[in-house]
Amino acid sequence: MVFEVVAAEPSDIPAIASMHIAAFKEDPIMGHLMPKATYQDQYDYFANFYRKSFAEKQLTGSVFRKVVETETGKLVGFSKWKYAYSLTPEQQAEKKKLDTKRTYPEGTNVALYEQFFGELDNLRKKNCDEYKDYCKPPSRHRFAMAPANCYTVLHLLIIDPAYQRKGLGTMLIRESLAAADRDNARAYVEASPKGLGLYKKYGWKECDEIVVDMRHHGGTRVCSEMCLMREPGASTTS
Repeated sequence: MVFEVVAAEPSDIPAIASMHIAAFKEDPIMGHLMPKATYQDQYDYFANFYRKSFAEKQLTGSVFRKVVETETGKLVGFSKWKYAYSLTPEQQAEKKKLDTKRTYPEGTNVALYEQFFGELDNLRKKNCDEYKDYCKPPSRHRFAMAPANCYTVLHLLIIDPAYQRKGLGTMLIRESLAAADRDNARAYVEASPKGLGLYKKYGWKECDEIVVDMRHHGGTRVCSEMCLMREPGASTTS
């Protein structure tokens, strides 16, 4: 099989939403977020989430990429990155009006959702504040170097479970890190234990930790996710 990385489009949202549900189904934290929600309610929730993400990308610096199997055109991987970006005063005012309130489908474990994503948001603000670090002043020269403290953030990396361990995550990471290095940008990501090795291979280092006692939320143990930062030009290990 041959795969390629190309830009993801809004027309990909049905496939992305379905893949999101399948990819996180067995995750020790994410898999417990909507334990009693129907598949259709989960699908509608994530489809709406991605529609909103694509619609707001000009205001948030978001870039969406996908991996497709070239012979069939099937979408088998997806990533959402946020790069340093510039906004006009009008766009800044528009962004402040964006609705950031979360609404949940019936059957969601709201307590877990708010605990986990609340902590994730707090640590993301601690390590790379959006308004301070993502944004760069407009430049007349489109190749101007970004400020040394600007950040690239990997928000999502999803691989179809049937296509895992084929190097697709690496394909999605390499191109974006090359762009981050060209911008002299740090790269930030949160990783489950399953994905930790891949990120460390590409130069990310642990900087914080999210800990959730899943025994209070239908699980059997204390689980964690690591927050990692990569310096510009960090070396890759084999």
